[in-house]
Amino acid sequence: MRTGGWTAWRPPAGPEVGQAGVVVALFVAAAFLGAAMLFLIEPMLAKLLLPSFGGSPTVWSTSTLFFQGVLLAGYVYVHVSTRRLGPRRQPWAHLALLVLPLLLLPVGLPSDAEPPVGSDPVWWLLRVLLVAIGLPFALLAATGPLLQRWFSWTAPPRARAPYFLYAASNVGSVVGLLGYPFLVEPTVGLATQTRWWSIAYVGFALLVAACGVVAGRAARRTPESGPADVTAVASRPGPSVRTRLRWVAVAFLPSSLMLGVTTHVSTDIAAIPLFWTVPLVVYLATFVVAFGRSTRRPPRRTALLAAALCLPVLLVVAGTWDVTVWAAVVLDLSLLAAAGLAAHGRLAATRPVVEHLTGFYILVSLGGALGGLLNGLLAPLLLDRPLEYPVVVALVPLLTVGILRDVPRPRRRPVLGLAREPMAWMAAVLVVGFIGQEYAGGRVLLRERTFFGSYQVKQDEDRRLLSHGTTAHGWEERAGPWVGEPTSYYTRSGPIGNVMSAYRGTPLLDRVAVIGMGVGTMAAYGEPGRRMAFYEIDPAVVDIARSSFGFLRRSEADVRVVVGDGRLALGRAPDSAYGLIVVDAFSSDAIPAHLLTEEAVRGYRSKLAPGGLLAVHVTNRHLDLVPVLAAQARRLQMVAVVRNDDDAELPASISTWVVLARRDADLDRLRTRPDWDPAVAGDTRAWTDDYSSLLEVLDIG
Repeated sequence: MRTGGWTAWRPPAGPEVGQAGVVVALFVAAAFLGAAMLFLIEPMLAKLLLPSFGGSPTVWSTSTLFFQGVLLAGYVYVHVSTRRLGPRRQPWAHLALLVLPLLLLPVGLPSDAEPPVGSDPVWWLLRVLLVAIGLPFALLAATGPLLQRWFSWTAPPRARAPYFLYAASNVGSVVGLLGYPFLVEPTVGLATQTRWWSIAYVGFALLVAACGVVAGRAARRTPESGPADVTAVASRPGPSVRTRLRWVAVAFLPSSLMLGVTTHVSTDIAAIPLFWTVPLVVYLATFVVAFGRSTRRPPRRTALLAAALCLPVLLVVAGTWDVTVWAAVVLDLSLLAAAGLAAHGRLAATRPVVEHLTGFYILVSLGGALGGLLNGLLAPLLLDRPLEYPVVVALVPLLTVGILRDVPRPRRRPVLGLAREPMAWMAAVLVVGFIGQEYAGGRVLLRERTFFGSYQVKQDEDRRLLSHGTTAHGWEERAGPWVGEPTSYYTRSGPIGNVMSAYRGTPLLDRVAVIGMGVGTMAAYGEPGRRMAFYEIDPAVVDIARSSFGFLRRSEADVRVVVGDGRLALGRAPDSAYGLIVVDAFSSDAIPAHLLTEEAVRGYRSKLAPGGLLAVHVTNRHLDLVPVLAAQARRLQMVAVVRNDDDAELPASISTWVVLARRDADLDRLRTRPDWDPAVAGDTRAWTDDYSSLLEVLDIG
C-alpha cells in the first residue's frame, strides 16, 4: 500500500515484532552516529588547517569542496559495489574496508601541512585533506546510502521504503554540526577532540559491522532470484535523462547558496566553526524536513518565499541597502532555508523507487559537489570578485518553474517552456541587473582575488583606499595636508602613534617587525637608520601596496618585505632581533586566531630585545579580543595595556591596540600618553594552538 509516496509500515504479527524493532534501531543508530561523526570531523579538521593557511575563510569552502567530492565518491562506491557484488558478498567486502582506517588513527595533519611559498594553496589544501582524512571520511560518507541499501535486503516490512534512514542520518548531521561550536570546541582542545573522534570511529565500525552481518545473513536466507534481491528487480524503468539532469541542477543550487552564505558571513565577521556550521545546519535541516514529508507535491509556497527574498538579499550584497551585519546574516540564512526547502522538497517529491536509490543519491551528491566546485575552486580562479553568491541568489526563482500550476500544459521544447515562465524572466533580470551594476563604471581602480581574500582599491576624491569584503585595510591621502602622513588606524595621534612617539630616539625602534602589510602605512614611521621588516602572507597584497600606494616607496627606513605566514616567517628570525613587533594581520575583519595563541605570543616575545614591546591591532566590529591578549599576558607573566581610540577624527579611524611587555617598567614611557589602561582578562580562557574559541568573545550587539 502507498501513502503519499511512502510504503506504509504495519508491524508484523507475533515474535517477529521485537526482532524487526531491533533491526530498525540498529540501522538508525548506525546511520545517526556515522552522520554525526562525518559532520563533527569537517569543522574540526578545517580548524586544524586554519593556522597552516593563514586563517583564510577560503579554507572552509575549499575543505567543503573536498568533503563533497569524497561524498560523491562514497556514493559511487555504494552504487557500483552493491550492483556488482550483490547482497551476499557486498556487506562482507565493506566490513573488510572498515578495518583499514584503524591503522591510520588517530586523525591528524601531516607534518608538511603548510603550503610552500609560491605553491597554489587550494591544491595543497586538497592534498593535505586527502592524506589526513581521505579513507575514513570516504567510508563514513558511504554509510548513509549503504545502510539504506542493506536495510532494503532485510526482512522487516519497512525494508522496501528505507528513506527514513536518510532523515535519521541528516538529524545526526545536524547534531554533529551544532555540537561542535557550542559543546565540543568551547570545552576541549583539538588534541582531545581528534582522540575521542578516533575512539568513536571504533564504535561506529562495530555498529556498521553488526548491520552488515544482519544484511548478509538475510541475503543468504533468500534465493538470489527472490524478491529480497532488489538489485535483480528491473520491472520498473529508470528515471529519464531529463529527470536525472533536473536532480543535479536542483541539488546544485542550495549547495552553492550554502557556501556563498558561509563565505559572506565568515568574511565580514570571522572564519570560525560557528559561522561554518550554522549555514550547513540550515542546509541539512532542509533535507530532514523535505524527506520527512509524506506528500509528493513540490513545496510551492516555500519556492515563492525564496524568490521573494532574492531582491532584498541582492540589495544588501550590492551595498545598495545598508543594514547591520546581523540583519544581513538573518536575511542570508532565511533565503538559504527557503531555497533549501524548495529545492530539496522538489528532490523528495521526485525520489525514485528503491531499485534506483543509490543512483538518485549519486546525482544529488553530484549536484552538491558541483556547487562546491564552483565556490571552492572555479570562482576564485576565474572571477576577480565574489560574483558566484549573488548570481546563484538570482537563480533561486527558477525553483518555481513548473510547479505553480496544476493545469496540464501541452508538451513543448524545454527552452520554449522556460521562456514562458515569469520566474525565469525574473531570474534573468536579477542576474543581468546585478552584474551590470558591478561592472558599470565606479571608483574601483583595481580588483584582485586570491585564496586569502578579495581586494578592491578605490579612489574616493583625494583618498585611495584598500578594502577586503566590507572592511577597510587602510588608505592614503592623495592631496591636502595629510599627504604622506599615516592615516586610518595608524595616525600619529592614535594608539600606535603613541608607541612610536613615546619611544622615538630609543634603540627599540631601530629594528621594527610588522606582521601584516595592508597598504604599508606603518612604513610612514620610517626614519633614516631605522630598519623595518614587513611579513605578509599574500603576494597580491604586497603588489597592491607597492603599485597603488606610496608608503613603502617614500619611507626613509630600510624596508624589507618577507612573503609568508607572519608567525612562521618571524619564527625564523634571530632571537632578540626586534625592539618592536607590530601584529596587524587581518582576514577581512578578524585577526586569524593562530596569531593570538600562547605559543604565538611566546614566539613573538623570544624575538623581542630586552625592554621590547609587542603591539597588537585588535580593532573589530564583532569580536572583543582584548581579554584574550590580557589572558596571554597573565599566563606568560607579561604586562598588557590597551587604548580604545573611540573619538578618532580624520584622518584617523576608530581603533583598539593592545601593547604587551615583559616588565611593568617597560611601559612607563607609554603611560605618559593619555587613555592607556590595564588590559583585563576577566574569565576569558587563554588560547593555545590546541584550544581557541571565538564564541566566548563574540559581540553580537
